[in-house]
Amino acid sequence: MNEGIQINKLIFPLQRFPTSANNSDLQADQTNPAICLYGRRFYKDQTPVEYLSEFLLVFASQKNEKKEGCYQFNLNHDNSIAPRYWPEDKVALKLFSFFPYSKLETRHQVHRTAYLDAINTVKEKINGAAEDKEEVVRLIQSLFAGFVGVAKNRTWVTYSFLPASTSLLAREVHWEHQRALKEKNKEICDWESSKDFFSDNMRSFMGRGGELLYLQIVNFFSHANSNDIQQLLTLNEYKHLVYQVNNLQLRLENGLRQFLEESFNQLGVLVNLIETTLDDYKINKTLKSSSFGWIPKNTYIEAALFTFEMDNIVLSNLGLLDKLDLLQTLCSFQVLRSLCFQARRVDDTEKTTPGFIGNYVWIVTDSTANMSEPIRQMSQNSFKLIDSMLYRVLRIPNLFPNNIKPKPEDFKNGDDNVFKHFRKFSKEIGLVIPPKGTGERFTLHQGLLRFLVAALVRPGERIRLNHFYQRVFAHYGIALGAEQLAVALKWCGNEEEADTYCVTANTTWIEEALQQGGFLVELSDAVSMVKNPG
Repeated sequence: MNEGIQINKLIFPLQRFPTSANNSDLQADQTNPAICLYGRRFYKDQTPVEYLSEFLLVFASQKNEKKEGCYQFNLNHDNSIAPRYWPEDKVALKLFSFFPYSKLETRHQVHRTAYLDAINTVKEKINGAAEDKEEVVRLIQSLFAGFVGVAKNRTWVTYSFLPASTSLLAREVHWEHQRALKEKNKEICDWESSKDFFSDNMRSFMGRGGELLYLQIVNFFSHANSNDIQQLLTLNEYKHLVYQVNNLQLRLENGLRQFLEESFNQLGVLVNLIETTLDDYKINKTLKSSSFGWIPKNTYIEAALFTFEMDNIVLSNLGLLDKLDLLQTLCSFQVLRSLCFQARRVDDTEKTTPGFIGNYVWIVTDSTANMSEPIRQMSQNSFKLIDSMLYRVLRIPNLFPNNIKPKPEDFKNGDDNVFKHFRKFSKEIGLVIPPKGTGERFTLHQGLLRFLVAALVRPGERIRLNHFYQRVFAHYGIALGAEQLAVALKWCGNEEEADTYCVTANTTWIEEALQQGGFLVELSDAVSMVKNPG
């Protein structure tokens, strides 16, 4: 049971973490309901890979001017001033790697010239005949282009790399092409004169979501010895986390650092060579700081689950790309979980969920289930309830400070980044189907089941199948087994159906998917074990 921990009572305006964040004077902090409730901020246009990239960028960056705080979950600042970090921008590397593939109409003539000069500069560093130099440059460009994380219909400087190495982590930078075309008082004749039209604080794609996830973990570590966390670990459904508590912060920091520094260490050497060679094409000769946003201080419960799960993934002996995929999915799930957790803190119209501290449910169904099957209808109903809740909580009384009266466009901004963000993001990772059309429902494809095993079962650990179902529910509110489905159906208002349906609940599709992934060991007809070969 989870009634012992109170998570439902919030006083507005919310207590913030960090308390010294200097965002209180921004108008959006006062009028955007999504920011008022969730902090600064989850953002609808941030892609799954850019959530992870921004998270790792903040983690790896220095946190003060003394170059302290790299690879730490520590803000390393004086509490009297707003915390900051100093990220790299990698503009020279992006010019070399992405310019030939970028959106044609935003390639300014000055950048075309700079790109050709950059290529020639790199060639001068290579020994050999002209043909050999050409081939080497093409190979290096192809290598870097292979690590593209997001390109879409963007200009070259807004491309992002896969966060496969510290050397590929970079802040968001924009080229303000339209402003450059309209500028009449300043002639853009060379790279130096074009620098005024690069912007590094627009946050159109890295919208602070990764910062928010980073702050959640820092916030959890600052509350790791609090009564709430200690009480959480005494509950039966969360006792499996007790074994991970000792040295958790140091272990996670070292694991993430090793992941970023050692996995493609030769790639880092090559990146540094290009960046050093093209030093003239940097837009800032020294690192430029970036301010942190803020999160609600009371979100350390879901942050604790996030931290323990990340520890499991980082500790695994999987390859780099597999870990990248799992960490990206973890960040995506944490965004969705955070939206629901905080919503339930202010929404008192729903029931509690024994076995899950979050007090909401996601009922999943086999993606091939027919429309007539009850579980499909239940899954659709649970999605509608979540959707309605996320819409409703942005309209609660007392959400806005100082008796501010929001405008209709403020609610539109809030909806875009909460319930519409949940819809879009859950469909993007395959948690909700169909991508378009009606009948939205929760499901778990093979990749998501693999993620749940990696995140919730320690590497090398084996647990009973029913205990795995219990952990999935305890962390995410995802109802798989009969016991969890009974709780979920009562939360959804189907109390009369709960006991009757759940006795005959069919979980064969889940067991088959686990077996196909190599995660299920059948010891007998009555006992099955879920293992993380990790």
